[in-house]
Amino acid sequence: MPLEALKEGHRRALQAVDRLKAADGQAKQGETAQAVTSARGLLPFLENDQRVHFRQEEEGLFLYLGYIIGDGPVQAMVGEHESYWKAIASLKRLLDSPADAGELHRQLQHIVYLLEGHIQKEESAYFPLAERRLSATQLQAVDEEMETIARLEQPARPSTGSG
Repeated sequence: MPLEALKEGHRRALQAVDRLKAADGQAKQGETAQAVTSARGLLPFLENDQRVHFRQEEEGLFLYLGYIIGDGPVQAMVGEHESYWKAIASLKRLLDSPADAGELHRQLQHIVYLLEGHIQKEESAYFPLAERRLSATQLQAVDEEMETIARLEQPARPSTGSG
């Protein structure tokens, strides 16, 4: 099935979003230590798995979509990846210092917002467009590129967003 690796990555990311929301709930209730522990537990997924997923998008799907829709929309999605990485860096700084519950709450909410919005755009616009406009050969090439990236990155993927 075309783009299945990306769709599966979204399912796992949405599981991580649910866990981020739980950590956010802890932060909102002033349970800062528990929120920090919960958020720290998600970092391997948020960093490693998302790095692989974003590479698959940028080096696979987005390259082909750029030929169809132009660089502007593709660069907007890459910009969202960059915003995500900045948010993760901020989260790590918060987790490495005595975290303020309010700051932690705001940062967790921001990451949830970024992930949910990004996934929604891809699932409702970019993936259907790719499935309609790319040839079977192009979709196969995208899938092969994504498999190659996943294989090359395998040692760096110790966890999933569920659990």
